[in-house]
Amino acid sequence: MMRCGIGLDGSGEGWSIGYIPSDGPGSMAASFSRKLSRYALLPVWLILFAAFVLPQAAHAVDARSERASLRLAEKGVAAAAEGRLEEAQRLLEEAVVSNPANANAYAELAAVQNAAGNPRLARKYYVIALEIDPVLPAALGGLARLNVDAGDREAAETLLRKLRATCPACAETRDVERALAGIELPPKSQPNP
Repeated sequence: MMRCGIGLDGSGEGWSIGYIPSDGPGSMAASFSRKLSRYALLPVWLILFAAFVLPQAAHAVDARSERASLRLAEKGVAAAAEGRLEEAQRLLEEAVVSNPANANAYAELAAVQNAAGNPRLARKYYVIALEIDPVLPAALGGLARLNVDAGDREAAETLLRKLRATCPACAETRDVERALAGIELPPKSQPNP
């Protein structure tokens, strides 16, 4: 004779355990309600959501930041053209914060720093701009002019060659050529007789 015990009943909470035979090895049968089985797929839905929806939202944020950076950089350039260097610096720094990959903002910030009498900081910003965009004419030309001002003709000529190769008709190329033409070569030492 087989006796069966009454199983646990959790049907109110979405589960139940059926009858358990008392004289055999026993087996438990659990059944989950459909509500609970939906939650079993929740991790899968979260992974799919993260894989497909979140990157699009992140890209939209990047696009907004890029547009904001471009607007701030334009305002900074306008302020610099009007001689408002402190305002230009603030706007260009905000442009860099909005989009750290804005090489033009770094180059314009370098030009503002140079105009404010900070050639070392200007050099730093030109180098950052060139790390982002190695052929950016404004950064190549600005750094070459800093080298001309420092008397480093060789470094300026190297940058001029790069400018000529990437943008032969750019205003920066002509500016560096004029600046280099204005440098007097040091007199060659005469051999002693």
